[in-house]
Amino acid sequence: MANDRHEPRYTPHDAGTERLSRDLAENVRQLNHATAAPLGLTQPGTVYTVLGNLTSAAHGLDQTLDQLNTFLLEAEQAGSLNHDNGLPVTGALADCSKALTAARNHARDLGAALGQAQVAINAVHGTCALDGGLHPARLAAQDCPYSIEELLAREWSAQHQQIPPTPSTPGRGPDSCKP
Repeated sequence: MANDRHEPRYTPHDAGTERLSRDLAENVRQLNHATAAPLGLTQPGTVYTVLGNLTSAAHGLDQTLDQLNTFLLEAEQAGSLNHDNGLPVTGALADCSKALTAARNHARDLGAALGQAQVAINAVHGTCALDGGLHPARLAAQDCPYSIEELLAREWSAQHQQIPPTPSTPGRGPDSCKP
């Protein structure tokens, strides 16, 4: 699968910037639908991944909000802003800056809380009943129903032409998730 994470999905002009903000809103809407659907969340690992991505997004919003505020302040200093009603823009920009500062604080708090939630479920995994036996250790046991000791003995036996051992560890093998 190709990783397009580092490929720019925008063109550096206002229309591209606006499109990215629309895409963000649409992606959140789609994520809401996905997490409400029966097959959208079947593994705790999916929740872990989503929390990690939301953590990154929240921290990224802090930077975006700061850059929006910086742009407006620099445009004001350059004298390139006007108010529709002919009023000075300083009042509107002061109100906007105050609101963006509050939003940045919320974004940082959101990112921190989401990160804490992700860390809290780091060791959580599904049971056989929940995930159909797809726990990584069970999958590994299905692929290789031998313990490390048995594999080493099997290798030794092969080198010395002796009979390899059969799996003896309880809970291993393709039937390990069956009641």
